[in-house]
Amino acid sequence: MPVAGDDESAVPPADLLAVGAGVAVALAVVFTPLGEWRPLALVVGLPFVLLVPGYALVSAVFPRADETKPAEGGGWLSRLVLSVAGSVMAVTVVGVALEFTVWGFQREAVVGLLAALTLAAAVVAWYRRRQVSPDARAGASVSAVRDRAHTAVAGDGPVGVVLTLLVVAVAVGGVAVVVADTTSSGTATEFYILGETESGELVAGNYPRNLTVGERATVGIGVGTTRLNGFDGSVVASLERVSVDSETATVTESRQLGSFEVSVASGKTVVRRHTIQPQMVGERLRLTYRLYERGSESPFRRIQIWLRVRPQP
Repeated sequence: MPVAGDDESAVPPADLLAVGAGVAVALAVVFTPLGEWRPLALVVGLPFVLLVPGYALVSAVFPRADETKPAEGGGWLSRLVLSVAGSVMAVTVVGVALEFTVWGFQREAVVGLLAALTLAAAVVAWYRRRQVSPDARAGASVSAVRDRAHTAVAGDGPVGVVLTLLVVAVAVGGVAVVVADTTSSGTATEFYILGETESGELVAGNYPRNLTVGERATVGIGVGTTRLNGFDGSVVASLERVSVDSETATVTESRQLGSFEVSVASGKTVVRRHTIQPQMVGERLRLTYRLYERGSESPFRRIQIWLRVRPQP
C-alpha cells in the first residue's frame, strides 16, 4: 500500500514523468514526417537506445535509492550503468520477438514495442516506489526538481544557468526515442505485405498460413516513398527454415521464390501481386520479402510472415 501521509506518491516522480514524455515524443516523431530527418534520428535515437528502456527496467526492479548504491557512494552513476545494460537487453529481446512477427525488425515496430515495454516498466516502478518511505525511495519529486532548478538559476549566477540549460538539453535528447532503422537511409519508404481475399481483393491481414507443397498463394507487396528522387530497386522473396538458439535466429535453409523490379515516384505507392508456390516442407517457415535499392547488396527493408507447408497427401 502507498505510504500513509505521502502526498508526493500520488504524482509520478520527475524521472518517470520524463520517461513517459520521451516515449510520447518518440511516437510523435517516428510516425510523422519528422522521422525523415536523419540527424534528428541520430541525435535523439542513440541516447534512447543506450539508456531509456533500461532506466525504466532498473527503476522497476530497484525502487529504493540504496539498492544500487555502492559502499563508496555514487548511486545515480550505478543506476546509469545498469540502465545501459538493461537497454541492451531490452533491445535484444524486442529484436528477437519481432523476428517472429509479420513486421520484422522495422523502425516503427521496434519503437512501438520498446515504447510499450518502457511504459509498462515505468508504471511498475511508480507502484513499487509508492510502497517505500519517501526518504528511502529512488528518484526525485517534481517539486524537488523544481526547487533545484530555481536554486541553480537564482543562486549560481550565469554559470548555473548555462549548466541547467545543458542538463535540460541532455535530458530531452536522452528520453526522446527515435530508433534509426539499421537498413534505412533516413528517408520515408514504406514496404508492406497484403493478403488476398476469396474475391481477389488485397487487404491488410488475411495472409496465407497453411499450404501444401506446390500450392499457389498470392500476396500483395506494397512500396511507397516520399524521397524526392523516388525509389528504384527490386524485391526478392525467399522461403526460409529458421533455427532459434537462445537469442539468435539462424537461417538453416533458404529457397528463393522469385523477384521483381519496382520503381516508385516520389509521393506514390505501388502494389505488386506476387504468387508463391512453396516446395519446402515445414511446420514453421518464414516467407521473407527483401527490398533492395538499385546498386546495393544489402536489403533496404524487410517484411515477413510465417507459413506451415505440409507435404501433398
